[in-house]
This record gives sequence, C-alpha cells and structure tokens, in this order.
Amino acid sequence: GFKAIGERYGPFDLTMVETGAYNADWPDVHMQPEQSLQAHLDVRGRHMMPIHNGTFDLSLHAWTEPFDRIEALAVQRGVALVTPGMGERIDIAAPAGTQAWWRSAQP
Repeated sequence: GFKAIGERYGPFDLTMVETGAYNADWPDVHMQPEQSLQAHLDVRGRHMMPIHNGTFDLSLHAWTEPFDRIEALAVQRGVALVTPGMGERIDIAAPAGTQAWWRSAQP
C-alpha cells in the first residue's frame, strides 16, 4: 500500500492525492478525505495537493466539502496543504500554501 511506497521511495516533496467524489456507499471507488490525508502521511509527503475535486459534481456532497474537510484535517495533523485555484500554476519545487479560493467561488 501507500506505506510501502513511502518506505521504499519516499519522502516526497509534493503529493497529489485524490480527495473528492466520495461516498460511504462507494468505498472502493474514491477515498474519504481522512483516507487521502493518511495516504499522504504514509508516502511521507511534505506538501499535499488534494486533486479530483471541485470540477465535476460526481457525488452527493457539496462541491466545496472535500476542500473544507481536507483543510480541517491538514490543520489538525500539521500537514502543509497546497490548493491552487483552477488553472493556477504552482512551482512544484516550492509550492505555496493554502488559499481558500473555494469559499468565495460561485457554484
């Protein structure tokens, strides 16, 4: 699993982990935010960029929920979160921190 990847190839400067379109009824399709954060920790990532969210409404949760949940979890666990806006470029060698752009975005 992710822990074996982290032990063999880690640590990673930046992880891009899917964090969206989840549902308790689809445990084998997409990870819950808690699982996404754990995957980041298991691979020994330094910065985490949540992906696979905010573009298509594929689940029953609000489109901003994955961002809100992963942000709260990252704060609790001391994880550096990177959340660029749609189409925004980042420098993967020195990723910037969280910008809660989704709070002011229109659905």
